[in-house]
Amino acid sequence: MTEDKILWTAQYVEGDLNEAERLEFENFLTEDEELKQYLADYYDIHSNLEMELADDADRNALLGTLQSLNKEHFTAEQPKVVRLSSYLRWVSGMAAVLVLGMLIWAPWKGDLYEQFNTAPQMNVAERGAEKTDLDEAATLFNAKKYNEAKVALAKLNNTDPQNAMVAYYYGVILMETNEVAKGRLLLEDLFKGESVYKYDAAYAVAMSYLKEGKKADTKFWLEKIPDGTVQYENAQQLLKKL
Repeated sequence: MTEDKILWTAQYVEGDLNEAERLEFENFLTEDEELKQYLADYYDIHSNLEMELADDADRNALLGTLQSLNKEHFTAEQPKVVRLSSYLRWVSGMAAVLVLGMLIWAPWKGDLYEQFNTAPQMNVAERGAEKTDLDEAATLFNAKKYNEAKVALAKLNNTDPQNAMVAYYYGVILMETNEVAKGRLLLEDLFKGESVYKYDAAYAVAMSYLKEGKKADTKFWLEKIPDGTVQYENAQQLLKKL
């Protein structure tokens, strides 16, 4: 049962459950304290793996270590009792699942996010020598001063909510500053329209799901991007890697 819950947790985090399975997991999560702890621990281990594994040599070394742990703690012929802290019990229990996960789900999605998360520069047509609020917002965004840019873009968006360029960059900024749900709603509304930012918005939403390791949702949004659009090639390359 423990191993089943661990595998289920891994599938949930990696976005490999369908909608019904995801809802079932989340329903169990409201009542099952053990499942909640597995989810918290998996996110912790998952994020550490993403940060620490830089090249194939590191990956191979970790695979060897995990396989050794798996043999030591999960030998069918001679089960052995091992006194471990709760954290180490989790790690040894996760060993078998992580070996499979590294081969199937590829927990190095952090690398993919860094590689493919490329929002276009915010370019504002020159209108005169005097700088406007839009010029200032663009300067901050392009310098990746996201918290400052968010303040400027929020003001512009409130003043002119129909401005697709402002809505797009404000949505991106919201997701970059951990207001993911709010940013997605803004970008999903933009996608429903017919502005030139329609498919940039879809790509940005896909990136937000990639950052969370939700493969199915990432694919869902990438597949909305048609040939001939700015992000099409990136979307196709990422789909192949997923």
